[in-house]
Amino acid sequence: MMDLTIEEWPPFGLAEKPLASGLVLTVSGELDMATAPDLRERLTVATEGGATALVVDLRHVKFMDSLGLAAILHARSRLGDGGRLAIVLARDSYPHLVFETAGLPRSLALFESLPEAVAHVTA
Repeated sequence: MMDLTIEEWPPFGLAEKPLASGLVLTVSGELDMATAPDLRERLTVATEGGATALVVDLRHVKFMDSLGLAAILHARSRLGDGGRLAIVLARDSYPHLVFETAGLPRSLALFESLPEAVAHVTA
């Protein structure tokens, strides 16, 4: 992991790409108590709109706290048994450490590449 100064820290961002039955959300910057509500709201809107396939790409997230994790888990519960959720993150990233610490790699679909994650949710 790289050390960044405040001036170099990337701003929070959410970018969307539609899928046939859902969407890919690419998150960048910090995913924390200030920004997690934005992610949670976007994921909620997607599930309320009928999305059954969600990919959350965290490869550009430099920091993530428990509220970021909670936003993702909330979306997973809203998808229900018929929905699919995939998370994209680098194995050596801070978000991966958060997922590992919470013991979630055994219960969530984690991928290192976006094409693998999309294939998982659209299969």
